[in-house]
Amino acid sequence: MDRNLTTRLIVILAVLGLSAFLLYPSYRYFNDYRKRTPEQLNQLTESQRKSYQSTLEKSLKLGLDLQGGMHLVMELDESEGKIADKSDALDRAMEVLSTRVDKYGVAEPTLARQGDNRILVQLPGIDDPERVLDLIGKVAQLQFKKVREPQEVMDLLQNLDAKLKAKQPAPTRADTSATSASDSLFQFEKKPGESSDPAVENPFTSQFVAFQYGALYVPDDGIRVQRVQQLLEELDREIPDDYEFAWSSEKSPPTADGLPTKALYVLNSKAELKGDRLEDARIGPDPDQPGRMLVNFRLDRRGARTFARVTEEMVGKQLAIVLDDVVKSAPSIKGKIPSGEGVITGSFSDKEAADLGIVLRAGALPVSLKFAEQRTVGPTLGSDSLRRGLTASLVGLGLSVLFLVVYYKLSGLLAALALTMNLVVVLAALAVMRASLSLPGIAGMVLSVAMAVDSNVLIFERIREELRKNKTVGASIEAGYKNAFSAILDSNLTTVFAAIVLFYYGTGPVRGFAVTLMIGITASMFTALFVTRFVYDLVTRKRHLAKLSI
Repeated sequence: MDRNLTTRLIVILAVLGLSAFLLYPSYRYFNDYRKRTPEQLNQLTESQRKSYQSTLEKSLKLGLDLQGGMHLVMELDESEGKIADKSDALDRAMEVLSTRVDKYGVAEPTLARQGDNRILVQLPGIDDPERVLDLIGKVAQLQFKKVREPQEVMDLLQNLDAKLKAKQPAPTRADTSATSASDSLFQFEKKPGESSDPAVENPFTSQFVAFQYGALYVPDDGIRVQRVQQLLEELDREIPDDYEFAWSSEKSPPTADGLPTKALYVLNSKAELKGDRLEDARIGPDPDQPGRMLVNFRLDRRGARTFARVTEEMVGKQLAIVLDDVVKSAPSIKGKIPSGEGVITGSFSDKEAADLGIVLRAGALPVSLKFAEQRTVGPTLGSDSLRRGLTASLVGLGLSVLFLVVYYKLSGLLAALALTMNLVVVLAALAVMRASLSLPGIAGMVLSVAMAVDSNVLIFERIREELRKNKTVGASIEAGYKNAFSAILDSNLTTVFAAIVLFYYGTGPVRGFAVTLMIGITASMFTALFVTRFVYDLVTRKRHLAKLSI
């Protein structure tokens, strides 16, 4: 085999190997983890949780129409008066909705603007639409709350652990393998005869890995956060009325072994100040940190008086900014602020500061939204759609293969193998791009397969023409590919341009169709012009063929 063929073989094997590598997490997720119940996932060990989280992040995502869920279109409500700055109003609404969707725990949600007054919300996997509608449709709640003192938090945690141990029998080490945390910061004084296992000794606090800056940090491995939430619900009646737990949306430092963490604050349940007293919030450069931003906010007269009193009492302490029961920021108060104008610092980037400004303004001026469109796709319907979509794709692929093999014989079989490789490459590309596979996406894949068949037909017919001129097999193949190239390139390019227009101007399913179509066409050109050509060149250079099965 000469150097040219060797290089092309390496490229083909590399593409196939990379595609298989990228698709393996999807294979593992859909054949293992997706079939497990939440209770079974909760029993995973620490190393298994890391593997599960990594597999979930890298696997192919299914769209709303394939796994079920909700499709909502929300519109700015101007029934009580025109909104002057609709763009800013939509930004505020997007931030509020994003916070609520994250709080609900939806995997891979979609939030996008539609036109100048609508927001598209897609929530895959939802099985309680009434609860979602209630969650999304309520009025925004912005509050300023005190962060509880460290000693108060430690005393509360010790008390909650005692309550939990009184309710539950002490688990064996085998039972606690999924929740033990040897790196827990909470190692309370042991009494004679007590177990040294932190999960047995402290069933609640063993879920955390650190307590600093007023927050408890929980490894965000897809299991532990859910476990903490379950424990909080179980302990609800044991938590004093003047205490409350609130998750944070701030970026938290990772654990020593690289796992991301999520912060959980312990707050005073009574708000010191509410967002209805906020007049404005704008971002600006931080003079103490060049290249960083801060947020300036202004309160009305009554809010200014309240804020002056609160900040005077809380010098050196933390005051949490809470939106919809989620902590957006928890800055330390450096001194009394009598003017009603404050500054929130935190080494924000431009985007982080802008987002926080939107959050604050959302509380100052709640955006009124109404449901313009609402659809629910049940899990059964989603599974049925997936099955029918895959069946349609396989039938289409099978008929294409049958036509190629019957009409073009061994050359058609070669093209059929290239079509299979085309589908593998497309799915791998979708997985690495973290794009969702939907019914329109499957349609795009089927269309790309049809384009690949068309490319092979053009090449085969050109080769036949050259063979009729009594040229050798090698010369006919060379001329066939050369003469068909321009037609294949033109037809595929025009389709790609159409897909780009669909992607740019379309939304949701239309964009999904456009993405898979563009990837599929690129893959089809690779398989039709590169892979099949390599096989022809390999065969003709190894053997002096007098006749080609075409």
